[in-house]
Amino acid sequence: MFTTCEQSIRAAALLRTLAADKKLVVVGAGWIGLEIAASARGFDVDVTVLEHAGLPLESTLGPEMGEVFAALHRQNGVDLRTGTDVTAISVDGGHASGVTLSDGTVIPADAVLIAVGALPNTELASEAGIDVENGVLVDAGLQSSDPDVVAVGDIAAAQHPILNARIRVEHWANALNQPETAAETMLGRPAEYVRMPYFFTDQYDLGMEYVGHAPHGGYSSVVTRGDVDKREFLAFWLDSANKVLAGMNVNIWDAGDAIKELVASSRPVDPERLADPEIPLAEVSA
Repeated sequence: MFTTCEQSIRAAALLRTLAADKKLVVVGAGWIGLEIAASARGFDVDVTVLEHAGLPLESTLGPEMGEVFAALHRQNGVDLRTGTDVTAISVDGGHASGVTLSDGTVIPADAVLIAVGALPNTELASEAGIDVENGVLVDAGLQSSDPDVVAVGDIAAAQHPILNARIRVEHWANALNQPETAAETMLGRPAEYVRMPYFFTDQYDLGMEYVGHAPHGGYSSVVTRGDVDKREFLAFWLDSANKVLAGMNVNIWDAGDAIKELVASSRPVDPERLADPEIPLAEVSA
């Protein structure tokens, strides 16, 4: 899930330097790290993934779905090590040769990919007196605390009018779609950015789409529908009132619109009906 052409080019260049029996160490088990790991395994590269958290994608999907991705990569030959910290990267002749862990373990490497995420650069906005917190704070119309300044894309921490949450999403879709709302705001016309946060990934035999917003710690339960072990299922993140905050379809490709409607409706659902594949998603309301 590369957000820029430059990232895609760099990833392709990395894979070209690797071949069967070569060793790649990936630091970080987020989307970029896992997608590169999956691509490298497709070339029979020996892959080790190191992650500080207890599970891959834990901050984004929570532990329930983090377990799914951990099993996926281990079943495909990745040496996934969680709860792990890196203290040094060894270099020999201008090329990475290994990674040292906090317990002293050294993992040999022919290449090392650092995929630990990024922080928004809010220095200019802060110096201009604009409110910032994990991005430039903007309202539903993408207007900042300075009425003459709007923000879009990765840096915009926007108040979502449907999800009732402030959300900053690092995804190309925001850069593509938010400018229209920002332009309306700059022209003095009432406007709100109402598109749902969305992302997708393809790793090995798993393809999925996710819509909504339910970061780890921001939901009460996860309900699955289908066969998790076969990786053909839907997953739903619910709040304490059983409202659907987010949904994910895994290798099921006719449920996307129905999931989006459940998230947008903000109506409570019956978890038992939601988990039953025989009951249409349109009929799971409590």
